[in-house]
Amino acid sequence: MSFAGCSIALRGEKMSRFPQANKSFGQHFLSSQHVITKITQPRPENIDAIVEVGPGPAVLTPHLVKYGLPVHVLEMDERFVELLSPVVGEKNVHMGDALDFNWHDFLQKYSYRSIWLVSNLPYNVSVPLTLSFLRIPEITHMTLMYQKEVAEKIFTREQKNSMGSLLAMCASQFHVNHVVHAPPGAFVPPPKVDSQVLGFRRRETPLVPLSEIDAYEKYLRMVFGQRRKQLGGILRPVWGEKTDDYFREAEIPLTIRAEALTMNQVLALYSASRN
Repeated sequence: MSFAGCSIALRGEKMSRFPQANKSFGQHFLSSQHVITKITQPRPENIDAIVEVGPGPAVLTPHLVKYGLPVHVLEMDERFVELLSPVVGEKNVHMGDALDFNWHDFLQKYSYRSIWLVSNLPYNVSVPLTLSFLRIPEITHMTLMYQKEVAEKIFTREQKNSMGSLLAMCASQFHVNHVVHAPPGAFVPPPKVDSQVLGFRRRETPLVPLSEIDAYEKYLRMVFGQRRKQLGGILRPVWGEKTDDYFREAEIPLTIRAEALTMNQVLALYSASRN
């Protein structure tokens, strides 16, 4: 697993001038200037630092450095250290697995209050990374690239039967918007899937308090474990005789399927079950 820039901007250089893509790291080199620009512009307002996960050979990074804010990079591929250090400073290069990154110590050291996190996420760990990022209140803005199928589980344009646990989880903490599509041809070598970049802006008041996020995630996994089956039947073995009361309080029919829920209904049933 790597954060070696699963997508790396080439800026027109020939592939031979860069290390060979490491298949075990899931590397694909981003060659579309249009996508690069969409990822790095504009800068969100009122941030005091930028963190890039998987910067690779420091090509996206200069677009972020130009804003004049501290830029920190999290990288796993040792090959890129010598390219990153001159761009952001050696002390701002953090080597290791982003899933294991110690955000508590990092924030204790630097005292940042509003971070913009930018990443072309490794597809195989994009979901656990996203769930870890949303738990850090100092990360107020994110620009993240996903496999398109995963992006559609986070952001949907009010499509019917589109609700799911990942969408409900992210929407509880962030306003989410589409930024840009990245087809296979935007990368070298081209992946076998389409990609999509999403923008995240943290809600001033979350729909679910961060102090309850673990309980909320557990609730969502239970509700959406069988999202095409009638919800009352799924939850009755868990909630027992209180099931009818919870659904009645939330004003939701027992026969509804989880995929057909609205965000307001997801929250209403969660609230009812917590009372």
